[in-house]
Amino acid sequence: MLKDITSPYDGSVVASVEVSDETALEQALKNADHYFKTVMRAMPAWKRAAILYKVSDLIRENLKDLALTIAREGGKPLKDARIEAERAVNTVKMSGDEALQLNGEQISMDRAKGSENMLAFTVREPIGPVLAISAFNHPLNLMCHQIATAIAAGNTVIAKPASQTPISALKLAEFFKKAGLPEGCLNVVVASGKDIDAIIGDSRITFINFIGGEDVGWEMRRKIAPGTRIALEHGGTGTAILTESADIDSAIPTIIKGAFYHAGQVCVSLQNLYVHEKLFDSVLAKIKIETEKLLVGDPTDEKTDIGPLITKEALERVHAWVQQAVASGARVLTGGKILANNCYTPTVLTNTKRAMPVVCKEMFGPVLNLIPYRNLQKIIDEINESRYSFQAAVYAKDIDVALNAARKLQCTACIINNSPAFRVDWMPFGGAKHSGLGVGGIRYSIRDVTQEKLVVIKMNDKI
Repeated sequence: MLKDITSPYDGSVVASVEVSDETALEQALKNADHYFKTVMRAMPAWKRAAILYKVSDLIRENLKDLALTIAREGGKPLKDARIEAERAVNTVKMSGDEALQLNGEQISMDRAKGSENMLAFTVREPIGPVLAISAFNHPLNLMCHQIATAIAAGNTVIAKPASQTPISALKLAEFFKKAGLPEGCLNVVVASGKDIDAIIGDSRITFINFIGGEDVGWEMRRKIAPGTRIALEHGGTGTAILTESADIDSAIPTIIKGAFYHAGQVCVSLQNLYVHEKLFDSVLAKIKIETEKLLVGDPTDEKTDIGPLITKEALERVHAWVQQAVASGARVLTGGKILANNCYTPTVLTNTKRAMPVVCKEMFGPVLNLIPYRNLQKIIDEINESRYSFQAAVYAKDIDVALNAARKLQCTACIINNSPAFRVDWMPFGGAKHSGLGVGGIRYSIRDVTQEKLVVIKMNDKI
């Protein structure tokens, strides 16, 4: 059965794709299991790396087409879609680099009497078929993170892109085919979450890499087969603290980008900005000015800064939360309006309260809360009470303040003098608490889909 993939902006058909039915899903499982045992498990690192280098080259050769695809199917502004496509080039290339450095270690065995003549070392082996379930907000680069790292380690993959944005993943799969990856080693399935749910507990799947909502992720963890490992990347309430010593003028551009990039539809998007009370009025005025400069509209237009929300339902939820906050006493500094074509005005709120959904739940929309504070330790304690733990940020010229805050914040990464949305593809990246399980990033993801084997040799002393 064919499914039309439509633009979230104007509803135009981007492409029609074949939907994977129950038979296709079973075939994908059979392929992943069979070709892991017969092909990938024995494929040497140099060959895996060569395939990945070729895929990286093919992405580079098709940057323009891929960027337009990302913009059309996912609503990401074209200028940001180009950056995503360029990142994908490096993600795949660096996965190839890491494939050549997948080393074990020697274990010292003479630490106790009786084991002096033993030699031991570890090797890293591929874990087996990987089920990669991805999100719509980075339809190319996230799939590269999930597929390329699994291939680098020597695994087969069943890749399930987001239902709204499968076209980038299908094009990526074609690049792997052209690069020489044997048929059946990568299986892209276009299916709903409900359909995929039917195979989550299949014992042929040895690892699940999930990027998406927390409710789905934690429920998935309950359903996996015994022995299947899982990595979960959810989201959070991206938090930053603008301390008294911060350089406001250099901070503001990163705050605006961190809050409104891709209409706030990013797992580490800046949502709650705590501003020292001495700076609050000045920061408020500057953020209002810069926010109102942002152009909202057609994601394929070169001038657009903010595109649409991914669905009408997402748009309505964002607006409902903003209206609920206003009804409870919040003030709209700017924005707060539904526009045509699933778009929403970039919104800045003040006078919010901790219990409001716009503050304590993942917004996943173009809304920034400005919150004044007086005591830094008190606000750090408040932030640490959140159910989420992902990336946070501290703006400060006082290095002692910055480092002490970084140490005390319960976050998986603390970005100093940039927004919590900052990321490069080779750094460790992942959430804790409700924000996820495990650590992503190229090297870390590759190690995740391997298992360490110990080899011990007893030597006879005959010399």
